[in-house]
Amino acid sequence: MYLALRVRKEKAEKLRRKVIRLKVIDKSRRIIVNQGYVEIPVLKKVELEDAEVVEQASPVFAKPRFNFDYVKEKLSDLLSKEELKKFRGGWELIGDILIVNLPDLQKDKKREVGKRLKSLFPKVKTIVNRKAIHDEFRKPEVEIIYGSETITVHKENYCFFKIDVSKLMFCAGNIEERRRMAFISNRNEVVIDMFAGIGQFTIPLAKHSKPKKIIAIEKNPVAFSYLKENIALNELDNVNAILGDCRKVTPERIADRVIMGYFFAPERFLAKAINAIKKHGVIHYHDLAKKNEIEAKEKKLKEVKEIKEIEHRIVKSYAPRVYHVVFDLKVER
Repeated sequence: MYLALRVRKEKAEKLRRKVIRLKVIDKSRRIIVNQGYVEIPVLKKVELEDAEVVEQASPVFAKPRFNFDYVKEKLSDLLSKEELKKFRGGWELIGDILIVNLPDLQKDKKREVGKRLKSLFPKVKTIVNRKAIHDEFRKPEVEIIYGSETITVHKENYCFFKIDVSKLMFCAGNIEERRRMAFISNRNEVVIDMFAGIGQFTIPLAKHSKPKKIIAIEKNPVAFSYLKENIALNELDNVNAILGDCRKVTPERIADRVIMGYFFAPERFLAKAINAIKKHGVIHYHDLAKKNEIEAKEKKLKEVKEIKEIEHRIVKSYAPRVYHVVFDLKVER
């Protein structure tokens, strides 16, 4: 659901400034002008004078400055046709660090590509080539092809995430799910984030929904140190960070909502998530599936007696024909 404030054109600038001041403007979408009215995209429902809250059927998203084909064109004098074919799609911009996936190239050629990319993205301070992702902590293997600094602060939806991209993953492609989760709770809830990472779900949820308490659990000591930094950076007092394996440290029967943001064999952790719920609550269960597998996975989840209702949504494409899916599970004990 994409919300916007609709207002007459002559009052739009005043409203835009107010929405920015309130920190509810959605920067991922563009402001739309239509027949004397202006639609200003917002992150949540907010009642303001002279403005009507509307749901956008066809939102216009802010597009990156350059698309992938444009970048490949600008690299065509440095890379052969064969090398360009192996240049895997897209990139991620985390803070002021650009992450790319280059084909196997000579070291000098990689540096030349880094310089060219810097000219296309002048605000970027470092460019890294992500070669692989390892172990259960998903530690990236990267090489710097321009610059030197791998620590940055990523800003998103009025939240700040400090991260070292040479040690930890942060998926920019999950922005819509983070936006959804930011406003899904309320001040009366206790939430458990079983795989908190650096706080990618915990931070926006704590900042915007302001639940009574979030228990953020993380097993990776490096990610945990950044989680604690990000809690302080965002000036949050409703988050309790716990270092440990969620299968051992997740408290029982205290949560209204549980986030399971780890999609590698998540069924291993489901029983622990259910035990964390009070008499009833919601579990956000992340998984990977082909489109023709989603129904079967949903059916399997329905076999669990405590799960009473299920809704699912596709977050993004993860690999060819494989999707990152979130199942929202309504649980009653």
